[in-house]
Amino acid sequence: MIQIALVSQILISLCFLAVVVLLFTNKLNRAIASITAAIITYFVLVFSEGKGFDIIVKLLFGSTEDNFVNLHSLILIVGMMFIVQISDEAGLFQFLGVLAIKITKGRPLALMSVLCTLSVFFSALINNLLTVMILIPLTITISRILNIDPTPYIITEAVMVNIGGTFFSISSIPNILIVTASLKTDTPISFNQFFVNVGLFSLLVAGVTIGFFIFLYRQELKEPRKRMVSTLEEFNPWNFVQNRILLFASIGSLVVLIVLLVAINSPTITPDIIALSIAMILTIFSTFFGIKPGDIMKKFDIELLLYLLGIFVVAGGLEEVKIIDAIGNALSNIGSSNPAFQAIVIIWISAFLSSLIDNIPITKVLIPVVGIMSQGSNMAFYGLSFGANWGDNLTPLGDNVLVLNIAEQNNRPVKIKTFWKIGFTTTILQLILVTLYFTFFSTQTYLIGLITSIVLILIVGIVFIISKYGNEQVKSYVNKFINKFRTIVIG
Repeated sequence: MIQIALVSQILISLCFLAVVVLLFTNKLNRAIASITAAIITYFVLVFSEGKGFDIIVKLLFGSTEDNFVNLHSLILIVGMMFIVQISDEAGLFQFLGVLAIKITKGRPLALMSVLCTLSVFFSALINNLLTVMILIPLTITISRILNIDPTPYIITEAVMVNIGGTFFSISSIPNILIVTASLKTDTPISFNQFFVNVGLFSLLVAGVTIGFFIFLYRQELKEPRKRMVSTLEEFNPWNFVQNRILLFASIGSLVVLIVLLVAINSPTITPDIIALSIAMILTIFSTFFGIKPGDIMKKFDIELLLYLLGIFVVAGGLEEVKIIDAIGNALSNIGSSNPAFQAIVIIWISAFLSSLIDNIPITKVLIPVVGIMSQGSNMAFYGLSFGANWGDNLTPLGDNVLVLNIAEQNNRPVKIKTFWKIGFTTTILQLILVTLYFTFFSTQTYLIGLITSIVLILIVGIVFIISKYGNEQVKSYVNKFINKFRTIVIG
C-alpha cells in the first residue's frame, strides 16, 4: 500500500514538474500542457488510488468541504472578463490613458509618473496582459510624437503593472485564488481586509517605486521640443470613445462592483456572484448599442480558463496524495510558530518561483501549503499574494515576454539585459520593503523591522543631505557613487 502511494506521489509530481518545464521552455501551449497533465493525474488517482469519477468533479470545482473554492474562482474570472471586455469596447481605458498623458504636457518626469500610475490603476481593475496591450502601444505612439526614447517608460510600466495586481482581491488571478481559498478557513479574507492589509501597502510601495524610477532616470529623460508638445495637445481623448453612454455605464459598473464588494460580506452572495450579476446587466445593456454578446465572448481568454482547469486538477492531485501536507509541514517548521516569519519565507519562495514560471500554478500549489502554515492567521496568504504577483519582474520571463514582443513589433525593441537589471533591482527593493512590513506584525520581529527601517531612512537622508549641502569634495564623491549606481542599473 505504501509502495502504491509512493508511485502515485512520484507520477503526479512528475506531471506538475512537466507542466513547469513546458511553461518555462515554451515548448507547448500552456492549456494543452496543463490539460494533458490533468488527464494523467486523473488516471493515476483512479487506477492507483482507487478514486471514482467524482474525484475529477471535486478537483475541477471543489466540494462542500472546501466551499467549492475552484468554482467560485472560475465564476469570478468569467464575470470580470465580461466587464473588462465591454469597458475596453467602450474605449474606457484608452480614454483615461490619453487624457492623463495630455495633462503632463510632455514633461518627462510627469509623463513617467502618470504612465506608472496608469499602469497600477489599470492592472488593479483589469488583467496585466490587457493593461500592457493598451499602454505599451500608446506609450510608443506618444514617444514618436514627442521624438523621445520610449524604453524607460516601457520598462517602468511593465514593473508597475504587477504592483497594481495586489491592490484588490479581484486584481489578479493569484489574488482571486487566494481569497477564495481563504473562505474555507476559520479566518476568511474579505474584500476590505485584503485591501487594508495588502492594497494599502501596495499603494505605498507604488509611490516608493515611482520615486526610485525618477531617481534612476531623471538625468536620462529629455525634454521634448515645444512643437512636438503642441502636436500631443491636439489629441482628443473622446476620439477613442465609441459610445459615451456605454462608457459611463462601464465606469458605473466598475464603481458599483467595488462598492458592493466592500459593503456585502455574505456566505451566499459571494464576490463571484456579485461580479457575474453586474456583468450580465452590463452585457444586456450593451446590446442596445450594437455590441453582441457573442463578439464579446469571442475575445475571452479561453486558453486561460482551460489552463486553470488543468492546474486545478494537478494541484488537487498533489493534495490528494499528501504531497502538499508534507511540504506544508516542512515549511511550518521554518520559523516555528511565528506567523510573520513564515509569511516572509512564503514571500521570497513564491517570488523567485514566479519569476521562472507562471504565477498561477505556483499560487495554486502553495495555497494549501499556506493553509497548513497559517493556523488562525492570514499573514501567509497575504505574503503569497505579494510574492506571487511581484516576483514576475525578477526576470524578463512570464508576462514580460509580451511587453518585449509588443515593443519589438513597434520597432522600439527593449534590450533583455536592460529590462532584467531594472526589473530585478526594483523587485528586490520591493521585496525588502514588504519583508520589513511583515516584521511589524509580530512582537518577536517588530524591533528588527523598526531598527532596520530607521537605519535605512537615516542612510537615505544622510546621502541626500550630503549630495545637496555637503562640502564640494564629499559632495562630488557621493554624486559619483550615485551616478555609478545609476549606470550599473540602467546603463
